[in-house]
Amino acid sequence: MLQMQCLNLAPKFNPLQSPGCSRKFASPIVTQRHKSSIKCSSQSSFSFPNQNKISHNNNKPPYKPLVPLALQDGHALQQSEDDNKPAAAPSFLEVVKRKLNAISHVTRYYAQINIIVSVTSVCFLPVQSLSQVTPAFLMGVLKAVVAQIFMNISLCSLNQICDVEIDKINKPYLPLASGELSMGTGIAICAGSALLSLALAFMSGSPAVLCAVIAWGLTGAAYSVPLPFLRWKSHTFMAPFTLVILMGLILQIPYFIHSQTYLLGKPFEVTGPFVFATAIMSIYAFVNGLLKDLPDVEGDKAFGMQTLCVLLGKEKVLPLCVNMMLLGFGGAVVAGATSTLMISKLVTIIGHIILALMMWLRSRKVDLDNFDSQFGFYMFLWQLNYVEYILIHFLR
Repeated sequence: MLQMQCLNLAPKFNPLQSPGCSRKFASPIVTQRHKSSIKCSSQSSFSFPNQNKISHNNNKPPYKPLVPLALQDGHALQQSEDDNKPAAAPSFLEVVKRKLNAISHVTRYYAQINIIVSVTSVCFLPVQSLSQVTPAFLMGVLKAVVAQIFMNISLCSLNQICDVEIDKINKPYLPLASGELSMGTGIAICAGSALLSLALAFMSGSPAVLCAVIAWGLTGAAYSVPLPFLRWKSHTFMAPFTLVILMGLILQIPYFIHSQTYLLGKPFEVTGPFVFATAIMSIYAFVNGLLKDLPDVEGDKAFGMQTLCVLLGKEKVLPLCVNMMLLGFGGAVVAGATSTLMISKLVTIIGHIILALMMWLRSRKVDLDNFDSQFGFYMFLWQLNYVEYILIHFLR
């Protein structure tokens, strides 16, 4: 049996004791002279025989010794002295990394990848030979891409600012909904990106680029801002049609004109690849406008959003989207078959058959009760969209 004096010893960890031992010590908060005892056994239990005699002296908080009060199979459960130390503050690099990660979620990196791919691809549609791809041409494409990226960042930020309450239900991991970034930071990103986009578009000297970023900003604001006759995303068909205007028209027409007239110095002429790109991207945009609402039904219902997923249900919207994409791929196969070049026929037909098969197989695995599964299919369609911007160049 181990003895411990109550006044002379600081609360330190005692040596391990074998099962069935009993240890007696005088509690510092016991007002009686006789001692309390703790009996422990291998069953990890203990009792206070004199528990009713314990009282608080002068309303002081009870004494919390570091002596282990429970033993498990003869081994004391030691409390580390480091447990009471505050957690180390994150380093400067960790804070910067966390903030940059939050900003990347606000700006939606996959949407910016789409801007880079789409604007670059459309600008190359009027090119007839490699001799036309000069440094001046590439610089003109770069200016257009950067200006469009900043306006898109502004709209992504605006959308999350307007949807912060809905996102607390649908997407609580987003930085504004979770509080990782303040509302003031979100507004600063939105306003700063819009002003920078307009400045870059004006400095580019291309009227088509300036018109594109202005039209993109106004249409995106009408999509998100909760004002009368606006907030088109809350209406059944205006939400997907807004994306058709953005991705199917604004990303195609102004930048094709910018490349053909401003960079290459040619008169504006409607070509087959341009018509095909506008048509197929409009289908992608409409389907994207429907699929993005699949994981958001719960929050949309709570806030009265009349999306097609809310009205018809996920079970009907998903097959509708798949069939629309299959119809679009079928049209692309027909368009490829009309090409006069054998390489164009082969790449266009085989490429779109592969895309259709991949999308159909992936749609069969979508779990409509699982957020990750639905969002994963939505992101998969974005990846097909990137591939499509490569395939449109083979339709000649």
